[in-house]
Amino acid sequence: MIELIENDDRLIGSQEAIEALSKKENARVIVLSDSHGNTEIFRNIILRYGSGCDALIFCGDGLSDLARVLEEAESSEELKEAMPPVIAYVQGNCDISAYVLMPGKSPEGRPPVSQVLWAAGKGIYISHGHYESVNFTREPLAMRACAEECQVAVYGHTHIPDSSVDEKYATRIFNPGSCCRPRGGFPPSFLILTLMPDVIDAAFIRISDPFSQQPDFQVFSPMF
Repeated sequence: MIELIENDDRLIGSQEAIEALSKKENARVIVLSDSHGNTEIFRNIILRYGSGCDALIFCGDGLSDLARVLEEAESSEELKEAMPPVIAYVQGNCDISAYVLMPGKSPEGRPPVSQVLWAAGKGIYISHGHYESVNFTREPLAMRACAEECQVAVYGHTHIPDSSVDEKYATRIFNPGSCCRPRGGFPPSFLILTLMPDVIDAAFIRISDPFSQQPDFQVFSPMF
């Protein structure tokens, strides 16, 4: 269960939970992006998978959906219990810069355009990706991750799932795809990262009928 407060570093959750996540031997992290107003699928993913994960990362374009889910968690014990104890998020190109995620519980200033989350001893660099020109190349994303001493980079923006390695910057790169507006012939999707001392694994999960109240979830392997 999460403590519903945003810290000065823009991570959501208690400082104890954030520190514990960084020191865990193994961690599972939901990576979600580009919900674009579909709060229902955001909520359903958390209710289905949140309690089994240690953190949630949102890669932008749908901050209003995250805000609505956090607001609902204030009055819904079921949703609050399912919410991972740490949340990291970034602003997407379709998210307004003046957006306040949790009025009265968020620091002043625009949402972060990049963020670093430490989980199981590994740094995860988080960006929507438009500033790194991910439609054309992922090298700037990997370069920034390396500069932040991160072994993993996650991004959104393209609405296309991605799992790749940048050998030059020794960075694993992931895009969860869009949870409701996919492109490139892929289904709506998100992913769950599993971080272990010697393994970084990603399970992509496809969503059938993301606008329904009871969507179906299935693990799938995108062909990259």
